[in-house]
Amino acid sequence: MENFEYGYFDRSNRPPPIQVKHLQSNRIVATASQKLCLFKIFPFIFHDVICQLPSYIVYKVLREILDLVLSNPFRKKWLFVLDDLCATFYRTMLEHFPDRITPKVHFIREYEQIVHDYGPAIKQWCFRYEANHAYFKKIALRTNNFKNVPKMLITRYRLKQCFKVAHLSRLNTLSYPVGVKQIQTTSLNSYMKKLLFDHFGHVDIAANLKQCQRLIHENVEYSRSAVYIVDLIPLKEQPIFAQILFIMKMKEKWWLLADILNTISYDEDLFAWEVKSIDHYSMLDPCQLRYYYKGLDVYQVNNSSFVSFTNRLTLY
Repeated sequence: MENFEYGYFDRSNRPPPIQVKHLQSNRIVATASQKLCLFKIFPFIFHDVICQLPSYIVYKVLREILDLVLSNPFRKKWLFVLDDLCATFYRTMLEHFPDRITPKVHFIREYEQIVHDYGPAIKQWCFRYEANHAYFKKIALRTNNFKNVPKMLITRYRLKQCFKVAHLSRLNTLSYPVGVKQIQTTSLNSYMKKLLFDHFGHVDIAANLKQCQRLIHENVEYSRSAVYIVDLIPLKEQPIFAQILFIMKMKEKWWLLADILNTISYDEDLFAWEVKSIDHYSMLDPCQLRYYYKGLDVYQVNNSSFVSFTNRLTLY
């Protein structure tokens, strides 16, 4: 697990190493985002042994539940599927881990009714609260100040917000590029150059176009080599993935030169889509993404490329 190479977007939430004491206490010490990251890429880390685990069915059922719970919008016809999955998860837990039944396992039985009464569960989750709560706990422990703790915490937080507003230029603009430089024409093949000429007309690539390594546009981060969902295939609702090759700027407007990947199949053991490049290039507007705004990392398993995300997408 320590030798596993995390992708760019998963690296910030890399979980800490699992030690023997964690296994003995049946509790992994990590933040909520780190646990979610570990849960998502668990099949990639242990892809060589997961098929040999009889209890892996527990993970598979829980992963399907998570994909539904984090879906927005949520179709009403999914409620019956969610209810059946929750009941199956409870039975598999009793079969494989009867001594690990906690109140949260019982709460899962109520997910279908909660979504039915209050809408998509992702609208009610406390993930951002946990992130802010972790920040305040860290400050309280590091300062060793236990006199009027609420005042100390709110003062530190207000000073932090003032610093951000006053000094971070990314808050004053919708687009914040990182690593801006000129484009070298030698880095573009003939198909890419033809696409640029068809899109922008006759331009001097070296003089008129600039590129950057990362772009934060309207609070969404775009990074080179990352994969994004650009559309869904009608009827099947299969995602169409695009890998960003270049982030270009032309006349104060940023564009994404992306490789539209061929989606081969969905691996039910890895809970990931197998993709492959076919050199199908396209120019994308960052504002076109409307299904899933997070960048996805590509992981290699048995010489094949896979991307994974925790969500079930729908056209409506």
